[in-house]
Order: sequence, then structure tokens, then C-alpha cells
Amino acid sequence: MNGVPNSPGSAPSLHRSAYNSIICGIIMLAGWIFPLLGLPLGIAGLTMGITGLSSTRRDLARAGVFLNGLGLALTALNMFLAFYLLTTGKLDPLFNFQ
Repeated sequence: MNGVPNSPGSAPSLHRSAYNSIICGIIMLAGWIFPLLGLPLGIAGLTMGITGLSSTRRDLARAGVFLNGLGLALTALNMFLAFYLLTTGKLDPLFNFQ
């Protein structure tokens, strides 16, 4: 991080991982309504946030872990609620257009 770019064989810098985690967390909060989008995005963001905790930008990594964890919890709640409504048949009256 002394102004020399990473060589092709070196590991990427960890502060970029923390930054990407918070970006994924922000997008995750907008996309938790769609579990097919939210679940992989949240897992990727959470992984990058945990990896970025050992960087110099710990504050960004912590925020990314929090946002992605919150988004994953909302995605799980959305999935379980949809499963419950579909299995109990309580979703059918919502789509009865007669």
C-alpha cells in the first residue's frame, strides 16, 4: 500500500474487500425482497466483510457485515413468510381477482 500496485501473484488488498462489502450491503438492502437476488449477494457481501475485518478499514468492514447480516435476516424472513403463506393457502385470497 505504498503506492506500488499489487503484483499479479499477490493477494488483493483487504481494504477493497471491506469497501465491496458495504457496497453489497447497500444493494442487499434494496434487493432483499427478491430472495434469489438477496441470498447470494448477502452471502458474498458477508464473506467479503468478514475478510475485510483484518484490514485497515475495519469500520467499513463492520458496517458491511451488519448490512449484509440484516439483509440476510430480512431475506430469510421473506422466504419463510412466503413458504408459510403458500403452504397454508392464505396467499390465494390475495390473488383472487373475481
